[in-house]
Amino acid sequence: MIILIFSIQYCTNAVDSETAIVLIHGFGVGTWRMRPLQKLLNRDWPDRTVINLDILTGALSSIFENPERYVRAAADEIRTRASNFQCIDLVVHSQGGFVGRSYLQLYSGNSNYPGVRNFIAMSSVQGGYYRNIKLADKIINSNNYQLIVPTGYWRNPNLSNTNSLLSIINGNNGGPIPGHDQILNLKQFVCFYSYQDEVLKPPTTSRFDFYDSNLNVVELEDQNLYVDLGLKQLFDQGRFQTFEFTGFKHGYFVKQRINDVWSKCLKGLLSGGSQTCGSFKQ
Repeated sequence: MIILIFSIQYCTNAVDSETAIVLIHGFGVGTWRMRPLQKLLNRDWPDRTVINLDILTGALSSIFENPERYVRAAADEIRTRASNFQCIDLVVHSQGGFVGRSYLQLYSGNSNYPGVRNFIAMSSVQGGYYRNIKLADKIINSNNYQLIVPTGYWRNPNLSNTNSLLSIINGNNGGPIPGHDQILNLKQFVCFYSYQDEVLKPPTTSRFDFYDSNLNVVELEDQNLYVDLGLKQLFDQGRFQTFEFTGFKHGYFVKQRINDVWSKCLKGLLSGGSQTCGSFKQ
């Protein structure tokens, strides 16, 4: 059970000197996945603190772990390693987007956990990850259910799973959406996505899109979540943006095309300068 202690630290107006940058990797990998980005950050901003988050035992724990325990471990690691900072910028990839948003809504700004200034999700699980019914039934009805991290964000529009962590942070379990104020007080909420992403299902889940019961993609703007989560309000204020990266596969954001992502987009967003990203073509 997650208990929230409300003594909120908001970071909308935080300056760089009091804001660490935290990188969170995805499924089945370790901190090495985010190292190319870490090197670029250290090269261009040597005075900024960059934390490449190592969660529990690394790659194995990103697969074989209870979702809530994994997120809690990530939150505790952030609190420990960013203990000298009131605020952080979260830059996340793949499964790290689910972990990062869970931190944002369930922990940030509470009980000595740093608040979040910017949330930037690169090709990440925001709307959920589609699981077919046969696989879901096999795992959910086994003793191994909730022992692998992806069960926290698996979704199937023809199955009900209101106990998943994603259902909790999206308010699909019938309760209030936790961390709503933390979202509304972000300086920026940014999502990168690609229609050519070969890993995510659907490929545009990184901008909160997901399937309906007929497996047609429903865009974020046509979902109640757009208003309920506060994203429309952020969009109207110019603080929620989504960027399409044409021709990008899943790993390009953190490996093959990381130099382009950094120089044309991410650097400007994190520095508070550029509010748009350059053209990305294959």
